[in-house]
Amino acid sequence: MGPMTLALLDDDAYFGEMLSAYIRGSAFAERFRLKRFTAGEEGLRYLLEEKEARILLVHESWLPLPEEVFVHPAGAVVILSESAAQGGVLEYPVLCRYQPLDRLMSAVASHYNEYNAALPLRGIRGTRVALVHSAGGGTGKTVTAVHLARRLALRGERVLLLSLERYGSLPWFTDETGGDSETFSRLLYYARMNPAAAAGRLEGLVRRHGYGRFDYVPPAAEPQELEELGAEHASGLVEAVRASGLYDVLIVDTDSYAPALSSALFGPADNILWLVTDDLVHLHKCSRLLRSMQAKETPRASWLSKVRFVLNRSTGAPLNSFEEYGLKIHHRLPYVPEWKAVSRIGQLHRAPAFEDAAGLLLEPVGSGAGL
Repeated sequence: MGPMTLALLDDDAYFGEMLSAYIRGSAFAERFRLKRFTAGEEGLRYLLEEKEARILLVHESWLPLPEEVFVHPAGAVVILSESAAQGGVLEYPVLCRYQPLDRLMSAVASHYNEYNAALPLRGIRGTRVALVHSAGGGTGKTVTAVHLARRLALRGERVLLLSLERYGSLPWFTDETGGDSETFSRLLYYARMNPAAAAGRLEGLVRRHGYGRFDYVPPAAEPQELEELGAEHASGLVEAVRASGLYDVLIVDTDSYAPALSSALFGPADNILWLVTDDLVHLHKCSRLLRSMQAKETPRASWLSKVRFVLNRSTGAPLNSFEEYGLKIHHRLPYVPEWKAVSRIGQLHRAPAFEDAAGLLLEPVGSGAGL
C-alpha cells in the first residue's frame, strides 16, 4: 500500500504549512501525502468528487459536512478542534489542534488503523530486535537500554524501547508519561485478545522520550499486569512491532525474574545483549541459568549465536575468570563513579565514556557467544 492521502480542510494556511513541513521531514512521509484546502468551495468539491481512499482532517468550523462524506467507502474522518477537550463519537474523533504534531499524526494514523483493519497503514522499515537481558537484577539493564536507544536515535534510526520488567525502572519514564498509567494495560489487552491488531494500535500508545529521542510505551505501573502476560503474547508483541513497519530497532528491556517469559523472546530476537558483572555470586547465577536453558528442548544454536555477553561496570582487569563460567565477553561498559549513588534521574544522563560504549553494542562482532 502506497502513501495515504491526508486531506486537510482548514482555513488556517499557517497551520497547513506547518503540518506539511512536519510530514515531509518526518517518518510520516512514508505513509502520508498531504492535500490542503483553505477555500470551502474547493474543499467541498474534492470531498464529493474524489473517490480515492483518504483521511479527512477537518477543522470544526467546516461543520456540518455533506452527508455523503460520511459514507465514503474507504478512509476516515477526524475533526480538528480549537479546544483542548477531546472526544467525539468513536467513528469521528475530535482532536485538539494545539498539541505536538507527532502526537496528532500518531492519533490520526491509529484511528484509521482501528477502523480499517483490512487495509491498515504500515511503515516500510524492517525491524531489528535487540533484547537487553541479565541473570539477575541490579546489573544496569535499563540504563544500558536507554543509552543504546538514545545513541541509535541520534544516528537517525527510529527506535522503540519496550520495558517488560514487572518492577520496571519507572523514574526513567515517570516525568515523561504525563499520567499515561493505562497505556501499558491497553497494550497488554491487545496482546492477549487480538495480537494481530496490536500493530495497528501501537502508534496510538507510544510516546517520545524527551531526553532519549526514542519512542517508548509507558511501562506497567502494577507488577501483576506483567504477571498475566504469557510467553506467546510477549512474542506476539514483538511480531506486532515488526509488522507495523514503523521502527528500525526494537529494544526490549527484559525481566530477569521471569526467565520463561524472557527466553520466549530469544527466538524472535536478532541480538541478545546479556549483561554480566565482575561478581562471583552473579556469575554463578548466570552460569546456572545458562546451563538450565541449554537443557531445554530449544536447540542451542537457535539462540546462543545471538548472545553478546556485556561486562558492565568494568574497571579494567577483571577479578574473575569469565572463561571458568563458560562466558566470552564481547563488549565492556565502563564503571561510572558518579552513578554509585543517585538522587535524581538526570544524574544518569551524562557519562560520555558509557554512552560511547553503549552505542557500539549492536555493531558487528567476531564470533558468537562462548559456551
